Amino acid sequence: MKGKQIKVIEYNLTFGSNARMVNILGLFKYKPNNNLYIVYSDVVSKYSIIYYGSSHIKETSILSMETKDPKDEEIIKEYIYKTTNNEPLDNYDLINLDKIDGIEIISSNKIEIKKETLDSLISLTIPKKEENQEEKVKPKKKNPLKTIVVIILFTLIIGAGYYIYNTYSKKETVSKQIICKKTYNDDELNVNIDEEQTFNFNINDKLEKVEIIKIYKFDNETEYYDFINTGTYYKYKPEDNIEGGWDKNDEEQTFKTIEIERIDIGYKKPTEYEEVLSYYKIDEYNCEEKIIE
Repeated sequence: MKGKQIKVIEYNLTFGSNARMVNILGLFKYKPNNNLYIVYSDVVSKYSIIYYGSSHIKETSILSMETKDPKDEEIIKEYIYKTTNNEPLDNYDLINLDKIDGIEIISSNKIEIKKETLDSLISLTIPKKEENQEEKVKPKKKNPLKTIVVIILFTLIIGAGYYIYNTYSKKETVSKQIICKKTYNDDELNVNIDEEQTFNFNINDKLEKVEIIKIYKFDNETEYYDFINTGTYYKYKPEDNIEGGWDKNDEEQTFKTIEIERIDIGYKKPTEYEEVLSYYKIDEYNCEEKIIE
């Protein structure tokens, strides 16, 4: 399969992600220089623009980054020309996309092409969706009495749920917080890290979750862009199975990570309010207490 429609994951600081769809028009290794490239376009767009970049495959996702070599644009244009003209792609080792389900875009290059060329490229690379011919079923006549009964039951269920929530759930709501901060140096990157951990406790002074924020502060642009563009940041962002996210700030040359840790049987650190406070003060964190009203 040459192409595939997949989602772009853009992490943000609301502990989640926003997704949009793109057409992957080609993922290939160019044999003469052995570099991996990706070519894609937005599924919904007013413009006829092709995006491309150097790429890296991690499990079921693709990482795309801007390429600085001007010769790479000619490689991409040649791929577009040969594909739309059904010519052999002898220099292009196409990568199978069956197991790929997402793409993370750090930066990209772009080429504006003719609309008919883009349409042809999409038609030749993206598999057509199969249309299922379903039998038309005649709508059943609604029973007015049955509808009224359903509405009444639904209203009662919503009311009961609201009562239960207000009666019981507030007993376990967050009552106190401990916010601990610390600045230290990462020996491997040689950058300063501002770390902030927020511990959330319920009314019984039991720890419920921990939010950990780390800001990596680079001294110069060269080290910062080398960290981002080479994909080194991948080692420092939260794992896919961890709740949280990450962000980068090119103007301030900082990289920020957020992790949310829920307290369960596998949590090994202190979970009692006073124990948490003592534990992190000993570890040279500057901690302050906060009451949630």
